[in-house]
Amino acid sequence: MLIEQSRGALHVFLPLLDQGLDGVVHRLTDGVYIPVQVKSRGSTADSMVEIVIPGDSLVDDRALIIAGLHTAEDLGPTLLVVDEATFKRMAAHDFSAGKDFYSAAFSMRANKGTHWRPYLVPRDHLAERLLGGPQPPRVVWNEPTPKLEPSERHNGWLGFLGEQEVIRRLAENPRLDLFRPFPDLEMVEVLARDNATGGFMGIQVKTAVPLEWGEAHLRIRKATFVPAPTTYIAGLAWLPDTGTFVDECLLVPTMDLASVAIDADDHWVLDFHPHSPEKTRLDSYRVRLSDLASRVEAGCKATG
Repeated sequence: MLIEQSRGALHVFLPLLDQGLDGVVHRLTDGVYIPVQVKSRGSTADSMVEIVIPGDSLVDDRALIIAGLHTAEDLGPTLLVVDEATFKRMAAHDFSAGKDFYSAAFSMRANKGTHWRPYLVPRDHLAERLLGGPQPPRVVWNEPTPKLEPSERHNGWLGFLGEQEVIRRLAENPRLDLFRPFPDLEMVEVLARDNATGGFMGIQVKTAVPLEWGEAHLRIRKATFVPAPTTYIAGLAWLPDTGTFVDECLLVPTMDLASVAIDADDHWVLDFHPHSPEKTRLDSYRVRLSDLASRVEAGCKATG
């Protein structure tokens, strides 16, 4: 719904492990990531939708709560859209069995008198609320996908392997919540959130096999390349003979990519030579694979 309403300007990321947030919305108009909790009820009481949220489920004051009536056919016509800090301030607060609970009740008719009225949004205007204004022009990301040749299928397999390795490394850090785009439409393939600071880092993973002279050519398509301060390229090298990744990788801010990559028509290319005996333009972006999670944590802190 959000992708369609926003004409592609909003993308949705879903959690790889549920740590309190139901998802993250990426606003492509300015690159902002919006953490989201979705709450629903299947019935009304006296024409009111009642939402009850345990206090320990409210994990980020900046996160948006999107709540409404959910039926077998669709969402109700009106949604409550409010940040967690405001929700805790305005909701009824109860304490039971040693836990905090916050509750709100609102009508499906947004014009009915309620102190939640400023936060009630017609379902068909949800994207506009998250965009902060009228819908922008359509953002087109998909291109027709031709039938894959065997070499391209291998590249897809290798790329998937690299993504899983990055996810595994980041999952070792309990401060990082991880998300994947749904559907996969944009540059960011893995989204990390520091659950202590609320900061985000988006990562596109590139994986290649080192060639004869030890260089792995990491290719980034210009057609889908959108540089942003919170988006990085992680570059890995895979050794087929040993079935392992090289213990050194790259972590390159997309804002720096054009200054360190080779311009190859429709791609940017990073010539990554792991543990190169000579100085290269990529030296400042080299990271031990075992340190990747801590470097991503530090990057998230900078945006928190």
